[in-house]
Amino acid sequence: MSHAERLAGQQYAMVLRRDVARLPDLYADDAFYSMPGVTVRPIELPALMRTWTGAFPDLRVELTGRVETAGGMALEQRLTGTHTGVLHTPLGTIAPTGRTLSWDVVDVVRVRRGKIAAWRSYFDWGQFYLALGVRVSGLSRGLAHEPLSLAA
Repeated sequence: MSHAERLAGQQYAMVLRRDVARLPDLYADDAFYSMPGVTVRPIELPALMRTWTGAFPDLRVELTGRVETAGGMALEQRLTGTHTGVLHTPLGTIAPTGRTLSWDVVDVVRVRRGKIAAWRSYFDWGQFYLALGVRVSGLSRGLAHEPLSLAA
C-alpha cells in the first residue's frame, strides 16, 4: 500500500467516524486542504470537516475510481448524505433541508515524506446547491435578458 493510499484511507475513516481532531497529524506542517472557495491549513481542517459531518451526519463515501502516481493519487467518489444540520459554505449558511443527496467529488492527494502535502477536493457547488433546493441570487443573471428578435 502506498503512502498516499494509506493516508487517504486514514483521512476518510477519521471523517466518517467523526474523529477529526487528529486530522492535522496526517499533514506536513506547510500543507493545505482546499475545496472550491475554501483553503485551510491542517490545524483548521477539523473545524471544516465538522461542518460537513454536522450537516450530513449519515455521510457515506463510495469510491468510484482512482489513479496513483509516484507522488500521490486522485480519487473519484460519490458522497451521499441527508442534510439535517446547518452547513456553512463560501456563499453563506444553509439551514437543514432534510434532503438526501449525492454528489460527485474528485480528491487529488499529494504526499511528501510520508505526510499529506496537499489535498485538493473538487466538486460542483452549483449542482450541490441545486440538489439542496437552494437558489443563489445572481448566478443565473446572464439568463435574465430579453429574447433576441430576428424579425427585420
